[in-house]
Amino acid sequence: MHKYISVFLIINILSVVIISAKDKEKRSPREMETEFVENITPEIDGLLDDEFWQDIETEKVNFITFIPENGSVSSEKTFIKTAYTDFGIYIAAKMIDKSGEPVQQELGIRDDDNRNTDQFGVILDTYQNGQNAFYLKVSAAGVQTDIFINRGRNDYNWDAVWNSAAIITEEGWQVEIEIPYSAIRFPKDPEQNWNINFMRKIQSKNETSFWNYVDNSVDGLVNQSGTLTGLKGIKPPLRLQVSPYITAYYNRNAEGGNFDFTGGMDLKYGFTESFTLDMTLIPDFGQTVSDNVIYNLGPFEVQYAENRAFFTEGTELFNKGGLFYSRRVGQSFGDLELEEQDSIVTYPSEAPLLNASKITGRTKNGLGIGFFNAVTNRTFAEVYDKETKEKRIEQVDDLTNFNIMVVDQSLRNNSNISLINTNVKRFDGGNDANVIGTDFRLRDKTNTYQIDGFGAYNNIMKPQEINEEGYKYNLGFSKISGKYQFNLGRNVESDTYNPNDLGFLRSPNEISHFASFGYNQFQPTELFNQYRIWAGGDYSQLFEPKLYQNFSTWTDFWAQTKNFETFSFNLRYRPSKTYDYFEPRVEGARYFRTWNYSTNFRYSSDSRKALMSNISVGIWNAPDREQFDYWINISPRYRVNNQFSINYDFRINKQLSSIGFAEHFTNEAGDVEQIVFGERDIDVLSNVLGVNYTINNKMGFNFRLRHYWNKVDYFNYFNLTNDGDIEPIAYDGKDLASDNYEIHDTNFNAFNIDAVYSWQIAPGSFVNVVWKDAVQEVNNMVDMNFSENFNNVISTDHQQNLSIRIIYFLDYTQIKRDLALNKS
Repeated sequence: MHKYISVFLIINILSVVIISAKDKEKRSPREMETEFVENITPEIDGLLDDEFWQDIETEKVNFITFIPENGSVSSEKTFIKTAYTDFGIYIAAKMIDKSGEPVQQELGIRDDDNRNTDQFGVILDTYQNGQNAFYLKVSAAGVQTDIFINRGRNDYNWDAVWNSAAIITEEGWQVEIEIPYSAIRFPKDPEQNWNINFMRKIQSKNETSFWNYVDNSVDGLVNQSGTLTGLKGIKPPLRLQVSPYITAYYNRNAEGGNFDFTGGMDLKYGFTESFTLDMTLIPDFGQTVSDNVIYNLGPFEVQYAENRAFFTEGTELFNKGGLFYSRRVGQSFGDLELEEQDSIVTYPSEAPLLNASKITGRTKNGLGIGFFNAVTNRTFAEVYDKETKEKRIEQVDDLTNFNIMVVDQSLRNNSNISLINTNVKRFDGGNDANVIGTDFRLRDKTNTYQIDGFGAYNNIMKPQEINEEGYKYNLGFSKISGKYQFNLGRNVESDTYNPNDLGFLRSPNEISHFASFGYNQFQPTELFNQYRIWAGGDYSQLFEPKLYQNFSTWTDFWAQTKNFETFSFNLRYRPSKTYDYFEPRVEGARYFRTWNYSTNFRYSSDSRKALMSNISVGIWNAPDREQFDYWINISPRYRVNNQFSINYDFRINKQLSSIGFAEHFTNEAGDVEQIVFGERDIDVLSNVLGVNYTINNKMGFNFRLRHYWNKVDYFNYFNLTNDGDIEPIAYDGKDLASDNYEIHDTNFNAFNIDAVYSWQIAPGSFVNVVWKDAVQEVNNMVDMNFSENFNNVISTDHQQNLSIRIIYFLDYTQIKRDLALNKS
């Protein structure tokens, strides 16, 4: 008996030792030594048969799965080689696939890594700070994606010029990558190591794995990299790159058509190994994709996405605490004061950008510095005087300079602290503005707990008036890794805080507290691959005076099934009155909403299928006032083949008996005597059709049509009382002079077509042909059905634009290399 017990104990001890050894191997950072190759370079064709690769050792370590079963050995073998020259670093990968399924290789445009395709990627943290990295991916169809990772945020707008090729083989597929040193940044050290990781995605299995183990219960990707050693004698090259371009336009509207030609240039200059100057000379954003314009009934400004490439690429250092909203640069700020007899003939929609430049970079000691400067020109409006019957020109915007300065220091344990200053200077007597802020993030050694905070102070300098000053701060404490996580925080915004000359804040004057707790299941269970359950609450009040504003609780559940379908459900409950101090549009007034609740359900099918769809449905209900909202969003996508796909997005939102601001009645002195609220039905319908046809990995066509329709139909009016309640009044909102129409009724339409053909004629060089069609229309014809309304929009005069742009990328290092090769 004792003999069997001894054998049993030995077996268990050996099992524990083996498991511990495997776990240690899985969790310990891996190392890979690269080799220097002199005088020759490979032809980047994916074949891997060049002399260059013959003597390079192959890395044979198994990849470790990230999803669906985190920590297990990948189901397929992957072999990697790395080497470097005086010009750049080279990576070759051979992906074995014995599953019997074909290697997926749907085509797409650059940076579109959401396609149905296998992928291979490399993550390079050249400064080994665990927070910032260059992430380069290649699909099995040869499509490139490049991302700059900054503290967990993926910047797809960062574009580098590098070379790659992929081919399908009998065993699976292969990829070959050339990364010029001019495409990345790294220290100027004679010997150096880089943090590195490799990623492989097997689309047929929905399996993503990494060379170095990435634990999905630990926050962060870059901080879970391995190490690349053996880099000796490499030097950061002179990074001088220019992209001159010329654009031809044909513009057409109701008054006719005209031709226009513009030209300009973007410049990149690395004046040290760490810092780069970016400039746009004679900027032209005419081919930028159209905004998703909406009709705004609320008291706050709508924040639109930035689509201009210069303002999206490499701006991660500036995006702190809402102090930099790049759409301010080029926005018309003017508030033109008119006399009663004046009417506007023309008014500027934007302020022309004269030039813009930025300097960004980070040293090997983790010090990041960012500098941004832009200048916009004066704008003017044409005004008609009804009494004198004359027109005159009035200045709307000053000549304006926008400036940002950021200093950010990376600390140990993926922590950091930064200082940011924004300044707006108007040269013709307008208001100047300055904001200074700081933020920090401190983590423990295990990357489990985090304390973070932000603070800012603003000063608006008004000529011959008292300056406006305000401040903001927030503090948070959270557990960011592990199955059980939480987040606690406090946010304070003074009533005079206003960073909006260059930043974005919808409303100041608030003190809020929030808390959330969650359970995350990262490993597969019997039903799910992953799931999470979270719950929380928040409470807010005004900063001045200290009046209650809102209290709500919420819960959220998300899960992914074994069939890679995802669904989520959330519920928000507000058990008591909530006060809105902004909807009345008068200081000191308030409107209370009765207790209410909202819920939403989302479902997404398996994206690997030819037909997949996202579905979202939800409701909001305030029973005491018989208010009810519902919304439905259906977004199917059909993949015809690897080149052609169609996607459609349908959204409907109906708000029954919505109550909100309608009108102010003022006395002769201009003071508000009565605030009128209206009861209305609001219908929002949005249709977006997208067609993508990719000819090859260098050429493709994209078509997008969007029609947005918002109808607001008023039927009751109320007086807003001092305590925030509403009481019926005799006002009916009708204008007898306009055929008895409700003057507050609104029928708003926005219609846009963006059709883009793009051809990459050389690395970093493109020919882009863009056709745009746009119209916005506002009237009060709320009785029209969809067909009548759509026909009315189509028959309205449209603005149309056809443009052809040629961009050619020139790199000093590449030109120097080509000349040397030709000479030899």
